[in-house]
Amino acid sequence: MTRVGALLIVTLALSACSGLGQDGPSQDEMIDALARRGEKVQSTERIACKAAPSLPGYICDFKSVACSAYTKKCDKSSQRTGRFVQVSGSWMFMGDVNDPGRGTVAAPEPMPSAPPVVTDLGGTDGNAMVAPPTPVPSPTTLPSPKPSPTPTPKATPTPKPTPAGVNRTWLSGRWGAGEGDCSARRAVNFGAGGGFYGKRGIGTWTLKGKTVTVTGKYTEDDKPFTQNLGVERSGDDAMTIEGKRYHRCPN
Repeated sequence: MTRVGALLIVTLALSACSGLGQDGPSQDEMIDALARRGEKVQSTERIACKAAPSLPGYICDFKSVACSAYTKKCDKSSQRTGRFVQVSGSWMFMGDVNDPGRGTVAAPEPMPSAPPVVTDLGGTDGNAMVAPPTPVPSPTTLPSPKPSPTPTPKATPTPKPTPAGVNRTWLSGRWGAGEGDCSARRAVNFGAGGGFYGKRGIGTWTLKGKTVTVTGKYTEDDKPFTQNLGVERSGDDAMTIEGKRYHRCPN
């Protein structure tokens, strides 16, 4: 055996004994690396490691049980994936990995800050905190009661004037049947220029007293018709035509 071969065998043997070989950190080295990172890990179980594809170090799967620094409670065992890098003969935990295929490391969680130090505030016990006495306001500093607001009287609504008679200006416009159904099948339109549009026909209209005379043709069969319709005004925007109620449409 040559001297070069003997040196190679010794180097491989030392590498295997130190735990810093080509398969990543050992379980004990992972525990040590997590502790140096500041993680409160109760136990760690190494699963497997592989070389990181695009960054230095190894991507390792492991299970860990973490404990809270404040409540002292420990979570259930959870599987994690993190990157470990060998620095100066020791393994460093670089953080959890979001994408094991690329080796990107998630942003590290902030370290918990130390609890505030309680100083001696006096009293019989040097370690006890004495709350300061609650200040009692003097009678002169009490705010004066606000006077009750005087209710504003509601304005009396002005009564609507009695409807005037039927005239051409008032009748002109679109009227919806019933309580104001302004759809095409229930509305009639008395145009200001004398045109008439109804649910069954179109034509012209004239007014004499309270009688509207409508002359035109039916839409369905184009037959001529003439109707005399009695109109009664029941309000500014309400009326009856031959006893049927109509209300003025918005437009």
